[in-house]
Amino acid sequence: MVLVGGERVNYQYHPYIMPVIASACVSLSLGIFTLLKRRDVKGAKSFMISMFVVTIWSGGNALEIAGSDLPTKLFWANVQYFAYCYSPVTLLALCMEFTGFDRWVDNKKVLRFAVLPAIILLLVWTDPLHSLIRYNLHMDYSGTFPVIAKRYGPMFYIHALYSHFLNFFAWVLLFREVFFRNTVYRKQAAALLLGISFIVLPNILYISGYSPVKRFDLTPVFFAPAGLIIAWAIFRYKMFDAVPLAWATVIRTMEAGVMVLDLRNRVLDVNPFFANMAEINPALVLTKQVDEVCTGIPELIQFCTSPNMTPSEFSRIVNGQTKVYEVWISPLMDQKGKLIGRLVVINDITQKKLVQQEYQKQQWKLAVTEERERLARDLHDNLAQVLGFLNFQTEGIRQELLNAGVTIARPQIDKLVEVTQAAHADIREYIRRARNSGFMDKNFAEALAGDIRSFEEQSGIKVQLDIPPGFTGRELKPLVRINLLNIIKEALNNIRKHAGAGVVSLSLVRAEGQLSAAIEDDGRGFDSKPDEDTNHGFGLNIMRERAWEIGAQIEIVSAEGKGSRITLLVPLEEVRREDAGESDAGR
Repeated sequence: MVLVGGERVNYQYHPYIMPVIASACVSLSLGIFTLLKRRDVKGAKSFMISMFVVTIWSGGNALEIAGSDLPTKLFWANVQYFAYCYSPVTLLALCMEFTGFDRWVDNKKVLRFAVLPAIILLLVWTDPLHSLIRYNLHMDYSGTFPVIAKRYGPMFYIHALYSHFLNFFAWVLLFREVFFRNTVYRKQAAALLLGISFIVLPNILYISGYSPVKRFDLTPVFFAPAGLIIAWAIFRYKMFDAVPLAWATVIRTMEAGVMVLDLRNRVLDVNPFFANMAEINPALVLTKQVDEVCTGIPELIQFCTSPNMTPSEFSRIVNGQTKVYEVWISPLMDQKGKLIGRLVVINDITQKKLVQQEYQKQQWKLAVTEERERLARDLHDNLAQVLGFLNFQTEGIRQELLNAGVTIARPQIDKLVEVTQAAHADIREYIRRARNSGFMDKNFAEALAGDIRSFEEQSGIKVQLDIPPGFTGRELKPLVRINLLNIIKEALNNIRKHAGAGVVSLSLVRAEGQLSAAIEDDGRGFDSKPDEDTNHGFGLNIMRERAWEIGAQIEIVSAEGKGSRITLLVPLEEVRREDAGESDAGR
């Protein structure tokens, strides 16, 4: 005999309380074990609270059976209402964590379902004032042990309907997860469905009057097997049953970022490399959407949420250094070959990009060398030899005329000798510079500046140059650079020799995947129609051929007396994919 609330209460032993006490011990042990050992596992907190709540139910039920008078039994019956009211809420929260509604648990929205149970609980403890829950309470001694006989008030039925609505909602969520969806949590959901059915079905039978034991609620007896089933599902499979067993020893030590996603793009796990790269705390991102986890990497979010699994690249500043990463996505299948998730693998390819950049630089030097060597050989074997022969012949003719006393053609002969010697000297100087390896170290912008200086020195015309800030020409492939430089040089030579211009402008514009180069003058103009029968048309045709060789479009617009404009459009899309990343990585 003890005192509860200032009143004397009596207890007596009944064998029927043993299964209920055993169930209470099991559920309490599971709750304590989860609190101490498994609280970081997905769903563990909801499971722990559920186990503590049903322990109140089964423990209170055991004490109600043991009570020998109405006040004692009524007190413990009221205590059990804490579990009656809140166990459907805790079980629903547990189910939500495995069926795509985990945000309701994370942001505490699930607590909205606890408002009505709180009101019911208040009415239970104040029931003598209004009898909205129970009335006509008395002891029934007709069975093996006494029980409370009662009639239910209107709020009890509201409570019963609401509680079983929550139970049914949780049951439907699990049923859909097990039979209609392929997810990484399918095994857990099946076990949860079985465990919750052990709790819900006996209670429905008791309230509806179809229980095999009319005077005794068997629901608390099933808490132990239900808790064991649910605990086995959560702790046996945990939350990453799609990850191989070698995860801890291989994946976590990889020098590559790894992230596991389920079919709803929720993050199931990340390894240390990924956490360091994304600057996140792994313990705080699990089960969150990938767009929440990778807020600082929009390219990665777009790649992970896209149905396209083609490898992609993105760059990111880590510890003050620009890093380039390559992303791969692989599907994760269960034993039946059904898709249950995706594996995202991120490799640091910064060093690879630096090596590619160096290779690109060497390729550029090789292409320039081959082009200049070829031109130097052609000039030496053809034009330089011809000019040398002409120089020799004109010198001889002038000397013979002087010996013969013929002076009438001397000015013309002297002019011819002077021009021939100057042309021959220019060709030899060009061959010498073309074969000079020092030129190889210049980039496109430097080479262009040198050509413009030579034009200005020879013509006395200042070139108005408009070039994008920071543009070096590395966005262009070696063959493109060489041909573009030669086209510009040919255009400038034509202006110097033929245009009689006073103003010359050269502009480079990079936009919409193209590089636009425009050379314009205010000279006398010419007929821009292609004509291989004239020297003028031959030069234009060479420019067109060079443009065609690099896949560029060239437009030559000119009219007599109205100057000329040559526009060249060079595509950059192919180069951007292969070389732009190299340029960025090398800066």
